[in-house]
Amino acid sequence: TENRVKCQRKQSMSSRAGQGRGKGGRFNPSGRGAGEKGGRQGGGRSGGRAGGRGGGRGGGRGFSAGPAPTEALSNLIVSSVTPYFSFYRYGVDAQTQSGNLIDSKTRRIALFNLGMFDKDGGFLSQQGKNPKEIEDWKRNIFFEGSFFFSSRKIPGINNGMLPYTIIGSKEKGQAAKVLPDSDNGDIVTITAMTAFCAPTSISSREEKIKKKTQSEISMDRRCSDCTGSFTTLDALMGHCKSTGHTPVYETEEEIKPSTTEIFLTYCNNVLRRAMGERMARWGREYIDPKNFTEPKDKRGDSLGVRIFRAYSCEFGIYKPIGKPPSLSLTVDLRAKVIRTRSLLDTLCEGRDPDRTKFDKQAINKAKRMWISEVVICTYDKKCYSVVDLDFTKSPATLPVPKQGISHAEYFMKRKNIKLKYPNCPVMVTVLGRNNSKIHFPPEVVCANELDPFVKQQLPMIASFTPKVRHEAIEEMTRYLTPGAQKTKGAGGGLLPAVGIVLDSQRIKVQVEVLPLPVIKAAGLTVPQGKGGMWAPIVAKANYRVDGGKAVKLNVVLVHHSSLKQCHQRVYSSIRDLVNKFNSSYRFSEKPHSIVEVGDNSQHWGGVERHFSSSQPNNVFVIDLSKPPRRQALDPAYSVVKHILAKAGYLSQFVNFNTYDHGNPRDARKSNTILEGVARQILSKCGVRVWWVKLPQEIPVPAVFVGVDVYHAPRKYNKDTGTKTGKESVAAIVVQVVRSHEEKQNSRVEIYSETFRRKVGQEMDLGAPMKQTVTNALKLLKVDPRSCVIWRDGVGDAAIRNVANEEIPAVRDALATRGKGFQPAGSVSKVGAPIPLSYIVVQKRIATKFLSLDGNQAMPTGTLVIGLQGPEHSTFYLNGTAPSYSTPKPARFIITNVDKGLCSRKKTLAELSWALCHDYPNWTGPIKLPSPVQMAHKLAELAGGFSDCGDSINASKYAKTIYFL
Repeated sequence: TENRVKCQRKQSMSSRAGQGRGKGGRFNPSGRGAGEKGGRQGGGRSGGRAGGRGGGRGGGRGFSAGPAPTEALSNLIVSSVTPYFSFYRYGVDAQTQSGNLIDSKTRRIALFNLGMFDKDGGFLSQQGKNPKEIEDWKRNIFFEGSFFFSSRKIPGINNGMLPYTIIGSKEKGQAAKVLPDSDNGDIVTITAMTAFCAPTSISSREEKIKKKTQSEISMDRRCSDCTGSFTTLDALMGHCKSTGHTPVYETEEEIKPSTTEIFLTYCNNVLRRAMGERMARWGREYIDPKNFTEPKDKRGDSLGVRIFRAYSCEFGIYKPIGKPPSLSLTVDLRAKVIRTRSLLDTLCEGRDPDRTKFDKQAINKAKRMWISEVVICTYDKKCYSVVDLDFTKSPATLPVPKQGISHAEYFMKRKNIKLKYPNCPVMVTVLGRNNSKIHFPPEVVCANELDPFVKQQLPMIASFTPKVRHEAIEEMTRYLTPGAQKTKGAGGGLLPAVGIVLDSQRIKVQVEVLPLPVIKAAGLTVPQGKGGMWAPIVAKANYRVDGGKAVKLNVVLVHHSSLKQCHQRVYSSIRDLVNKFNSSYRFSEKPHSIVEVGDNSQHWGGVERHFSSSQPNNVFVIDLSKPPRRQALDPAYSVVKHILAKAGYLSQFVNFNTYDHGNPRDARKSNTILEGVARQILSKCGVRVWWVKLPQEIPVPAVFVGVDVYHAPRKYNKDTGTKTGKESVAAIVVQVVRSHEEKQNSRVEIYSETFRRKVGQEMDLGAPMKQTVTNALKLLKVDPRSCVIWRDGVGDAAIRNVANEEIPAVRDALATRGKGFQPAGSVSKVGAPIPLSYIVVQKRIATKFLSLDGNQAMPTGTLVIGLQGPEHSTFYLNGTAPSYSTPKPARFIITNVDKGLCSRKKTLAELSWALCHDYPNWTGPIKLPSPVQMAHKLAELAGGFSDCGDSINASKYAKTIYFL
C-alpha cells in the first residue's frame, strides 16, 4: 500500500550493457519458424539495463558485457510416456448407512483404505495378495475423493461386475465374502472403471503398434505385476523369470485416449507420490526437513527463522515451435520460512516453561494476542487458526479424545516426538477439519506471521541466485530420472515404473531482449542506461503550467498525536516537492485544516468527525500515520480510506514507522521517499508524470482494460466459531490513450469500478465488464479504434470459458460508442467493429529462464515465444530481474486477436512491455502491464473495505488514480 513508499535508490550511471535486439526469433505464436541461435548469455538486473546497484523493483546489476542473449535454458524437462503406457480410473461412491453422501474427503480416504488395503479383510487381501504385494499396490493407487487412479488394472475388478462394494452391505449378485465394516455403517462402492492411454496429441502408442509386424513382440521395459522398471531388456526378462511376472505388453482390452486434464491429473498424482516417498511435504512443495539454514543479521545474531529449500514439480503440456505438443516437467526451487521460536517460548518470554506461572493478566494478554491468529505446526508444516489457549491443562494431563492416552503420550507414540515440557500448563486449541477443535502443545507450534524486520529481509535471505537454482533443478532431475530414485523397502523409481520417462536435457528456447521504450517526463527523455530506475530524471521534470491556471488543492493534514512537533515541517517538504513540478495541481503554503488523531478508532473517528461538516472543493487528504506498537501497517488505513472513498476525496498516507521523516537519520533518504510521495499525489490527481511511447501499430484512441479479483484470506470468526472467508472483490480499470504523441497525453484518462463477489468467485464477470467499459466510454467521451484486455487470475482450465463470456461482453460495450456522444468534427462509426485482443496474464508461474550454463539470469525485457501452450498463442516476458534472485517472468496467453489491431503478433508483446513502464506507482519496470497492475491494486484496496468497495464514488474518481 501507499503508506509503505519504498526508498528508490539512485542507479549507477553505467551504460546499459547488452542493449539491443539481437537476432532473436520472431514472435510467431502459430508455432512456425524460429530465430537464429547464438550470442553469449549474461544476467542480472538494473532493470536489466545498466551496471551498478539499485533499489526496489528497478535496481541491481545489469546484463554482462557483450551482445544480448538469443537463447536461454528453461527449467522445463522434456518428458514422454512409454508406447504401452496406460492407467485406470475407478469411480467411487461413499454413503452413510442412511444413504447420504459422505462429503469429508478425509473420511472417504480412511474408508477406502480400509476396504482396499486392510490386510485381514480388504479387497486386495481377498484377491490373495500378501502384505508385501499390498504395500506395492498402495504406491500405485491414487485416491481423489469421488474416484481413484491406478497405474495397473486391479485384479478381480471389471466392468461386468460393477458396482462392487468394498465396505458395508454387498451389492446384489456380489460374492459372499466377509467385508470390512466401518464403525458406523458407512458404505463404499466402486461404481465404474475406464482404461486410458495418453492423449493422442502426445502419445506414440498408435505409431508404435503400426510399425510392429505380426511376428514381432513389443513391450515396455517395465513390469506389469509390480512397481519395477528396467534399463535393459535382459534385466527385465531376468526379473520376470525369477518372480513369475510379465512385462507390459499391448493389451487387448478397450483403451481410449484420455483428455489432457485427466492425463495431467494422473501424472501429477504419481509425481506427488514419488516426491513424498523421500521428502516431506510443505504445502504444494517438498523439503528435506534436515536441510535448512538459519540466517543472521549484520551483527551475527540470528534472525529467528529457518529457511528450507522447497522443490516444486509439476507436469504440463507445452508446444515447441513447429512441433507437436509434448509432456514436460517444470522443476523449480522456492524458499520456505519458519520461526525458530515456538509459541511456548513466546508465551514464557524467555523464562523456564516448567517454572513459569501465568497470572490472570498474562493469560488475558496472551488470549487477546493469539486467538484468531494462525500458527504453523513445526513437524508437518500445516497451518491452523487458534481458537483458544487453555492454561489449566498440560500435555501430560489433557487426554486425547477416544484414544485413552494423554497428548504427551500421543506425540511420543504416534509422532515419535518427545516433548521437552510435558507438564507446562498451556495447551493451544485450534480449528481442525470440519470445524472440529483439536489441541497442540505450544512447543510444537509457532507463529506463522513473521516479524516486520524479517519480512523486509526476505528478498535477500530467502531468494536463490540463478546458479543455486540451476544446481537444485539438476539435482531434482537426477532424483526423478530412471535409476536415480531408490526408495527403501518400496522398490525402484515410481515415474519410470508407471511409464513416465524424463529426458536428461532441459528445454532450450530462443529469446529476444526488447529495447527500452521511449519514456519522457515533461520532455526529458529517459536514457537507455536508466531504464531500471528513472526517478532522478523525473525529479527534474518541469511541466511549466502557469500558476494562475493550476488548481490549488485544499489540503486536510491528518497527523498522529505523536507527530505534533514535525507535521508542519513534513508538510512543507511535501508541498515544495509537489509544487516544484509546476504541474496543473499545487499545494497551498499552509494546509487548509489540520486534524490530530490517535490510534485505531481515535484515528478513523477523528477523520469521520472532521468530514461530517461541509468541505471546500478540491480537497486532498495527507495522513501522517504512526501505527501502534511499531506495526508495519496501520490498522486504521482501510477504514480511513473507506470513509474518504464514499465522498470521492483523494488521499495520501505517509507511514512514519517505515521511515521517521520528523527526525530523519538520513535526510537524503527521507527526501527520496517524499519525492515518491509527491509523484503519487500528482498521479492521483490525474497528472501523467511520465509518458511511455506505445507501438505505432496500435490504432488510437485505444482502450486498455485491466481485470483482477482479490480474494481475502480465510480467518477464524469468533462469533460463528468457524474459519470463514470475506467476500471477494473484482476490479476493472479502463484506460484511454488518445494519441501516440506526448503533448496530447498530459493527463491520465482512467475510469474504474469494483464489484462484490462471492467468496473465491473468479468468473462471471461478463456483465460487470460490459457495465464498466460502457460507463468509461460515456464519461471519458471516447470513440475508440482498438481495445486490448489483460485478464489476471485465470487458470489454464478456465481460460476458454472466461474468454467466451467476457469477450462478447466487452464487444457489446464497445458497440455503444457514439450513442449519446459524438466528438466535434468526427464521423460516427457506430456499427463498425472495434478490433479487440484478449490476453490472460499469469504471474504466479514456476517457469524460469537462465543462461545456457545456468549461472546467470535473463535480463529485464527478455521475450520468450518458444514455449507455446497447447491451445493458445503464448509469450513470456521478464518485466523485472532482481540481482539477488532469479527473474520470475509472467506468462501472456493470447486468446483472441482481431484483424485490424496489429499486423504483427509481436506488437502485443511490445505493447505489454511498454505498459510495464507505465505504472505511476513505480519509476521502473514492473512485472505486469499497468492496467492490470492497477486493477490488482484497486481490488486489494476495496477488498479491505467493510462493504467490499460498494460505496466507492466511481464517477467522482473518474480521470484519477485514487487507489495508488
